[in-house]
Amino acid sequence: MDALSLLIDQFRHMAWADALVLTTIIASPEAERDGYILGKLRHLHVVQKIFLDVLRNSPINPQETNDLDVKALSNFSQDVHVGSMRLLAALTPVELERVIKLPWSKTATKKLGFEVAEHSLADALVQVPEHSAYHRGQIAARLRELGVDPPMTDYIAWIWRHKPDAAWPCSA
Repeated sequence: MDALSLLIDQFRHMAWADALVLTTIIASPEAERDGYILGKLRHLHVVQKIFLDVLRNSPINPQETNDLDVKALSNFSQDVHVGSMRLLAALTPVELERVIKLPWSKTATKKLGFEVAEHSLADALVQVPEHSAYHRGQIAARLRELGVDPPMTDYIAWIWRHKPDAAWPCSA
């Protein structure tokens, strides 16, 4: 499997996992109202959109999800995933090696105390599902605290299910 095909699968998995988590949250009124979960969802989905906007050379808006409830976040996320798949479908393997600059690299350099390394488009694309998985894990832990059984969203579980498409709980 080539790198671009693997990235496409990573993004397809991310959409499936996001939709599954959102479906679980919407099915639980307590989880849907939980401030911690809502905050993590807003952050997770705005970061996905910010990366998409940077890669499309569009303006970014870090506050774009600040006022969205869970159902609105579901619609927002679905739109972001559609846009991400369009972006990936238009790429070539050669483009993945292109060095890109993220607008927050200078801030990261100051915050981390070292000069951040150059990174490729492929590196940036890998970051999106990795970051999302991290926050889905935090959400899963909170769901357990609320007595809700979180869904199995592991990549291998998606493979075992024959790589299904995302089943969004709300339609855009």
